[in-house]
Amino acid sequence: MFIIMKLQMIVIETGEKWKKALLRMVLEPKFADYGSIHSIGEVVNRAPHDQSEVDNATAVHDLIGVNGNAALPQPQHPPSQQPPVMTQGDLYQRQPLLPTPTKADKWGSAGHPDIHEFTVEEDEDNLSLQPHADQNGIIKINMPTPVREEPRFPQERWKTLIALVIMFFSSLLVLISLATTHERVPDRKDYGPLPDIFFDLFGVHDWGLTVSEYLIIFAFNSTLFVIVLHKHRFIIARRLFLIMSLLYIYRSVTMFVTVLPISSTTYYCSPKSNHTTTLDMAKRVVQMLSGMGLSINGKQTYCGDFIYSGHTLTIVISYLFISEYTPKKLYLVHWLYWAVAVTGVFMLQWSRSHYTIDVIIAYYVTTRIFWIYHTLANNSGLKQSSEKNLLCRMWWFNLFLYFEGNVGGQVPRQWPDWPFPWPRRLHAKSRDS
Repeated sequence: MFIIMKLQMIVIETGEKWKKALLRMVLEPKFADYGSIHSIGEVVNRAPHDQSEVDNATAVHDLIGVNGNAALPQPQHPPSQQPPVMTQGDLYQRQPLLPTPTKADKWGSAGHPDIHEFTVEEDEDNLSLQPHADQNGIIKINMPTPVREEPRFPQERWKTLIALVIMFFSSLLVLISLATTHERVPDRKDYGPLPDIFFDLFGVHDWGLTVSEYLIIFAFNSTLFVIVLHKHRFIIARRLFLIMSLLYIYRSVTMFVTVLPISSTTYYCSPKSNHTTTLDMAKRVVQMLSGMGLSINGKQTYCGDFIYSGHTLTIVISYLFISEYTPKKLYLVHWLYWAVAVTGVFMLQWSRSHYTIDVIIAYYVTTRIFWIYHTLANNSGLKQSSEKNLLCRMWWFNLFLYFEGNVGGQVPRQWPDWPFPWPRRLHAKSRDS
């Protein structure tokens, strides 16, 4: 409060010279020891006890009361004890925390060995600190040009669209193969079903095929639901499309090269055509495509698609994707879809729609392609062709690199993640667990 009153007094009495007076007040030395609780008035008014107090009182008189305008009450001293005049050196000695500036050092850092200046020099892959001198005492750091990092899991939606187109043509290839194989199926009157241990143990129930196909629809739609709600939905979607494409291509070959007798004696098969034209083949393909290859809608009436089972392929791949891309804490859900897959396959066999060998081969091929694909995708070292990486010899390896080359590691289980901007309350942060 005393300082504010003194500042007001100085401004009023000095007029335009208040700036100089303010500067003199700022440079006013401390005339009490650091940490003292005594006020300035007490120090000035009371009688001095030693020479230091005399020096302090004299300094106040010299710095503030220059023109006699704002001088404080001056203590009376005998002539023999008149205090010496304060010099500029004494003023700097009263500022122990400030370094002595020099002409060449504006900031007071010159001449101090503890203060160093460094610059960052880039040497290819290594960065090192090197001392750099500056006359103004300014520290300069030469930083390398920032490099924009690519996202670890890019969406690449156009690649997902390409993968969908590939799966569409792969499914057409399967339907064309089935339309051709239908004409080569052995006649039931001449060739009965092949011996099968499952048929001998469990008999036959035609309604099992209907139950199996409903379970397949449920499992596959659940897989699409999981993909849509996943944070990296476009990566997972194109993986599903590519794996399904590979399985369809292999299936179109296996069912065409070896045709087995019809396993069921009650399943309806369309009559054969002795002279099949291209137009007839196209009609068959469109009919089966409209029914999604299922029998419950009455569109699938062609026989011969045994090795390997397309029903088993679909329900197994649905379980694998659900268990791989949903959080591990949903283990009860994983077990549920495992039970759905087993029940669907069992019902398929119970209706005698496929031989047991069809189901075994379908399970083996589906799981191996799924595991090989994800092993390659999760390990960056396997995405390079080398003598030690024998997986690069697969015919679809270059296709895999095109779609997975920019994916940086294993896709986290960040699910669910609401894909739409509304409603906002559903935009909760998903966690990998």
